[in-house]
Amino acid sequence: MKRLCILLSVLILLSSAVHSQNQNSSANTEPLLSKFSFSGLKRTKESFLQQEFSSYIGKPLTSKVLAKFESDLQALNIFSSIKFTMLPEAEDSAELLIIVTEKVSFIPLPFAMYSSSTGFMMGGFIMDMNAGGQKDMFVTGLIWAPDKIMAMGTYAHPPKTGVPGFSVFGSVSKQESKLRNADGEDLLKFESFNANAIGNILFKLNRYNSASTGLGYSGFFPSDTDFHSDIYLRNRALTNASWNISDKNWNGVFLSETSFGLRGQLSIDNKSHVVTEFAASAKIQQPVVQKLRLNIEAGGGIVIEPLITDGLGNGNARVAILDDGFSSDRIAGLSSGFEYAFLQTKKIGTFSVYGDYQFVFARDFDDSLVFCQGFNSGMKVYMKGLAFPAVSMGLAYNATKNKFYFSGSFGVSF
Repeated sequence: MKRLCILLSVLILLSSAVHSQNQNSSANTEPLLSKFSFSGLKRTKESFLQQEFSSYIGKPLTSKVLAKFESDLQALNIFSSIKFTMLPEAEDSAELLIIVTEKVSFIPLPFAMYSSSTGFMMGGFIMDMNAGGQKDMFVTGLIWAPDKIMAMGTYAHPPKTGVPGFSVFGSVSKQESKLRNADGEDLLKFESFNANAIGNILFKLNRYNSASTGLGYSGFFPSDTDFHSDIYLRNRALTNASWNISDKNWNGVFLSETSFGLRGQLSIDNKSHVVTEFAASAKIQQPVVQKLRLNIEAGGGIVIEPLITDGLGNGNARVAILDDGFSSDRIAGLSSGFEYAFLQTKKIGTFSVYGDYQFVFARDFDDSLVFCQGFNSGMKVYMKGLAFPAVSMGLAYNATKNKFYFSGSFGVSF
């Protein structure tokens, strides 16, 4: 009897081993990707795509690998449709034919937007989000508002792993600026002419990590310098550095991102006044079901030895429940909520509604600590055939201050 039990135990172990080996061998039956090619390209250079995604050569063509490949292609934001067709070459290898439809990436584009904090703004851009057929970005245009006019231009050549890229930006503007406290009350109004220029070297450290460093100039020329000691003619030299880790995944409806970034800047002006700025941001977008995703964003920053014009605003805190004219030398915010795609059309794209609850801490101009909370909701349109235009509108309510803020844009979403 004892021998029979031992024999049965041995047979069970052998059976488990064979089953495990069969599972492993079946898991490795997927062919390896030997090469890939594209069909449907018009502006985009295939050599650029071959180099950009060369790391997929030699990988097994599992559903997980194909999903990641599609996510990386969607992240380029130049294709409105992507379809994979496998062409077997041998028993253990295959070629992938990728059939794509390109988005319109070059167009003269008018835009208009409104914010209850800053008022109406309009303008026009000449934009190319796929310049040279290799995902270079070129934008130049004019922005007009009753209290502001600005001309700007930027060009960016993205980096590749081991090969740096670059970006340049320049702008000139004449505007009336308003600085407000957390209650939305005007503290200062002044007119100025501004000029900015900056150049950055961009690095792609690996698939997930990127970094940049750069030098720049900022000129601030106020028309009146008598009403505040911080308002004076400033010529500033700038240097900055940033690091970002990011991953994006496409689920057929949303291109969701998980990312974390750090940024620092140091400047010195013509009066030898040194200002140092540090900022951090994080984003988590996670689908719950195909058309519903969780959105969490957090951000904050600190400015050391700032002048009154050197504050950080809503964008640094990733919130919308503060007046756009408010800025602070110390600010941190968090928002958490959901976005639901309620309509998808083949011609236009995806329509979604979103809602989140927001919290923000900041230091006001009188050095008091400000804590606000409230909700933010709205609608977005993700255009299927265009690489950049968007329609959005949002309503934010600061429950602490009992204030509503509305914003909307057509043409470009800022």
